Amino acid sequence: MGIPTSEFDRLLFAFTVASHIILVSLSIGLAILLSAFEFLRARYKDPFYGALVRRLSRPFVISFGVGTASGIVMAIELVNLFPGFMKLVSETGVIAIFYVEIFAFFVETVFLVIYVYFGHGFRGRYSRWLLTLPIVAGTLLSAVLIVMVNAWMNTPNGFDLSAFRATGAVTGVNPWAPFVTVSTGYEVLHVVSAVPLTGLMLIGGYFAVRYVRSGNAAERTMFLKGLRVITTLSLAFVVLAIYSGVLEIENLYTFQPLKYAAIELNANPGTNLPITIYGSLSGTTVVGGLQIPGLQGILTHHTMLPGLSQYPSSEWPPLIIHDTFDTTVLGGVLLGFFLLAFTVFWGSGRRPYDRRLWAYGFAGFSVLTVVIMESGWMTDEIGRQPWIVYNVMTVSSAANTSSALVLPGLCVIAFYAVLLPATFYFMVRVFNSRSLELDLTEEGGKADVNY
Repeated sequence: MGIPTSEFDRLLFAFTVASHIILVSLSIGLAILLSAFEFLRARYKDPFYGALVRRLSRPFVISFGVGTASGIVMAIELVNLFPGFMKLVSETGVIAIFYVEIFAFFVETVFLVIYVYFGHGFRGRYSRWLLTLPIVAGTLLSAVLIVMVNAWMNTPNGFDLSAFRATGAVTGVNPWAPFVTVSTGYEVLHVVSAVPLTGLMLIGGYFAVRYVRSGNAAERTMFLKGLRVITTLSLAFVVLAIYSGVLEIENLYTFQPLKYAAIELNANPGTNLPITIYGSLSGTTVVGGLQIPGLQGILTHHTMLPGLSQYPSSEWPPLIIHDTFDTTVLGGVLLGFFLLAFTVFWGSGRRPYDRRLWAYGFAGFSVLTVVIMESGWMTDEIGRQPWIVYNVMTVSSAANTSSALVLPGLCVIAFYAVLLPATFYFMVRVFNSRSLELDLTEEGGKADVNY
């Protein structure tokens, strides 16, 4: 194929994860919304929230099914593409995290089946809402546990690292240590805010456009009520994502200073270094982009900041992570300002949702949120290169060197290229598969459509 097989392994797994994470964000966003709308339906006996529950439960089942299949693909790729890594995982306590992740999946699956097929049989005003809580918990816990594995890959523990580097033997295993590394809390907090935010924004963008394009008063009321909940939740999640991102940068300074130097494009260590936005490095000189003198020193309380020159160039990660990091930060700040402005205008009675510019802006920012999430993931994963387990095992030593995986891998990439748009298309189709009037009737009659 003309490229090293280890590089293809990297490319294939990156494409799979990048595709899978979009499906995961939608599943988590839908699960959270279903729970929120079930609670509001029970609390206010509002048929529009009931209609939203009925309509969103259908695409949620699709996203769950497709996401489950995609997760299986990822698991198979881990075993086939990186056997050296999986051998290390199986010999340490990390394997226990995967088993707990399966338990979380079981919880989500069992309660989803009960909720979808037998939820109507439960008595009690809040019974259906209570059924959604294990679904949300299982969905989030699955994501959290995978992030725990990633945190361990960034800051490994639970066995004798020095002995492994010297002899390749795994000794001194503590099976519980990988559940909590020095970076676990920061990564988990960031993911449980950024990933649901992406799913919520994608749904919100669709709701905003449908609202301004619909001529049906009842339909507009339904979308508007849904959009109010989505906007409130999204604003809370974006604030948490920004805060947790700042904590993660601080953690990088302490435990992965080389990655910190790369994302900030610090050629040399120093004090009161500038923040460089979309620049590049030529030797030891930063060229292009925008430099804000001294800002890096202001944003961190540390006196001396690390530089790339402190480390062998063979260990540097690709400096593209500086650009992906800038995209994540700038995109997150812009998204936060947009949601804040949208909420302020709404609260002041100016009805931004009635203006097409705001509505299509919401849709545009929903796409930007996907870019932000993917850029953040790229920053984290590419920033760990050339290591698959930081300072312990390189990607090249963990990867499968067989060229027999190239053709199946290309088929997987082609499959995902069709799967993602097809999934979105059918989710929209099933959302609109029944008339709103029928959903409202099943909720006990039509309600006042004035909002």
